[in-house]
Amino acid sequence: MTIIIIAESLMQPYIHRTANRLRFRSDFIREHPKEVKVLIEQLEKIEGITSVRHKRYAGSVAIVFDSNVVDAEVLMETVESHGWLRSSQRKELVENAVRAGTHTLCRGMAMMVLKKAIGPVAMRVVSSAV
Repeated sequence: MTIIIIAESLMQPYIHRTANRLRFRSDFIREHPKEVKVLIEQLEKIEGITSVRHKRYAGSVAIVFDSNVVDAEVLMETVESHGWLRSSQRKELVENAVRAGTHTLCRGMAMMVLKKAIGPVAMRVVSSAV
């Protein structure tokens, strides 16, 4: 039996906040570059925002702003309303696949151990009951 594990980088949404900087990381930012770019262009036009830096492959956006002009809470609400903090639904699919695979693997191993322990004749009776 061969077990193949597919690793995929899934991250929980993340916000790092300092006095004049907000940094957001999420699967949404990495997977929806066009939507993110549209909001970044709008953010760059807001007075008080000094810079917006997007690292697509890291799934992050850093916003540097003047806290006397722009409120960090308003920026966070704006970003959240555009879906930047949504987590990936693929995580649930991967978790379900792993759970199902683990169940199948454990059941197969239990059947092999049972077969060795009680013999092939008794095993046919047990297999037909399951």
